[in-house]
Amino acid sequence: MGCAAGRGVSYRMVEELEHGIPGHASKKTWANRLQQWLKQRGVSFEAEGEATRIHLPSGVYIEITESMEGEGYDVVITVPLPGTGSEAGDTKSAISDAFEIVSLLGGELRYELDDSLPEYPSLRIIRSYRDPEELVDALISALDRFLSK
Repeated sequence: MGCAAGRGVSYRMVEELEHGIPGHASKKTWANRLQQWLKQRGVSFEAEGEATRIHLPSGVYIEITESMEGEGYDVVITVPLPGTGSEAGDTKSAISDAFEIVSLLGGELRYELDDSLPEYPSLRIIRSYRDPEELVDALISALDRFLSK
């Protein structure tokens, strides 16, 4: 952050970029509630409208997107997988974090393996919600418990 601020970019601007795209905040109450909670907790995230991507230190990211299966929204937890056997040990914390959050969310899950870039495979774990308010309540509760450990 210091480097960007040293190039004429204010710390406030850098902070806004880290916490969402300025001018693209959601107009939906539920998405604003989630984004404000993330900002208050100091969680790194990007936002454009209600689409939100949360970054965890282990490399896991959590996205809130419109459901690809029709109505509602999905929480998509993406876990980076090792591209080689020597990288396998580096992914233990990411896998552990992802499944801890999944266990806190509960509900039915879908899985997708993305190996379109063989050097950077990932596993997507998808939890669907019809009601976005229920999604936000569940995600805030899960992240609060996860971050408090």
